Amino acid sequence: MPLITLRAILLNCFLLVIPMSLANAQQELPELDVSGRPWGEDIVGPYHQPRWSARGRFSADTDVYVLPPYSLFLDLDYHGTFPRHRGKPDHVFVQELEMGLPYRFQIAWEFYQEAINGHRHLQQTLIEARYAFADWGKIPLNPTLLGEYKWGLGKNFSDTGDTGEQEGESQGPRRVSASYELRLLLGQEIGKLIEFAANIFFEQAVNGTREREMGFSTAWSYALRGEALKVGVETSYANESEHGARSKAKNILELGPSFTVKPSPHTRIDLAPLFGVTNKSPAAEVFMIFSIDFGTGAAGETEGPVSARFR
Repeated sequence: MPLITLRAILLNCFLLVIPMSLANAQQELPELDVSGRPWGEDIVGPYHQPRWSARGRFSADTDVYVLPPYSLFLDLDYHGTFPRHRGKPDHVFVQELEMGLPYRFQIAWEFYQEAINGHRHLQQTLIEARYAFADWGKIPLNPTLLGEYKWGLGKNFSDTGDTGEQEGESQGPRRVSASYELRLLLGQEIGKLIEFAANIFFEQAVNGTREREMGFSTAWSYALRGEALKVGVETSYANESEHGARSKAKNILELGPSFTVKPSPHTRIDLAPLFGVTNKSPAAEVFMIFSIDFGTGAAGETEGPVSARFR
């Protein structure tokens, strides 16, 4: 057989086989999944939780669920309260360290420093524990129980008036009272882009004027670019009273926008200016939070200890 004819036959066979192979390959390709989660919203950890819930603070003033085991979060917070009628602003700086534990437990430690009326002092410190009742998605709203105990370290310089008299001498600013707090944390995804969290809380001072505070907070967040950029709305309501004057409780209602930016896989910035609605509410409260995570970033695996993952 002439060489040219053999080459032509081989070429025709090649041109025939290639399209048939491509057709077969196209039939065997898996179906494209277009229902995937937004960027940055992948599932992490043994509790199968979305990444947005894998941090103790959902928003500036609302918490959610628990951290995956052995993951760590460091929060550097600023909380500014600007009074409606009189007095100087109250500036509080908080350092918080959170750590996830196995079996859906979490612990945290917070340290408060305050600057108000020309005074700068260590205000209080607290320890916190959480327990989530089930893995994420097993129970609607993913209920989580939080308990805190706070130790007062300084004085309440926001109240510089007399608190009474003893043996003819006026009393100065009261010491910050020790207190405990119980909170129910709720959180849920709504569709692919909306996230919701709510807290119901009760706090009781154990000494001093035995101040009591109870209420709720809510936060809605819309993911413009997953965890990278979010906007939302927050509300906060608190009923505050003192022993012997429960009927004269202050009703404080605030609401405002919230903004979240994640400049890197392991850092996050939250900003929420809340504005007072009732007469007893402050004019505004401003929350700013800078968070660093050690174990739940874009490339982090959260099933094992952090020490093992960074070797």
